[in-house]
Amino acid sequence: MHLMYAPYVPNKAEYLILSNRHILADQMDFLARHLPAQSRVIL
Repeated sequence: MHLMYAPYVPNKAEYLILSNRHILADQMDFLARHLPAQSRVIL
């Protein structure tokens, strides 16, 4: 079986989004601006 994606360490913004916390809309806007262009967390 092959991996779909190479493993990577998420940055702080990706970590907060992926940790399933309750994030308010204005907080999500802030975090989305700090996502790298090649991020797998597409909002």
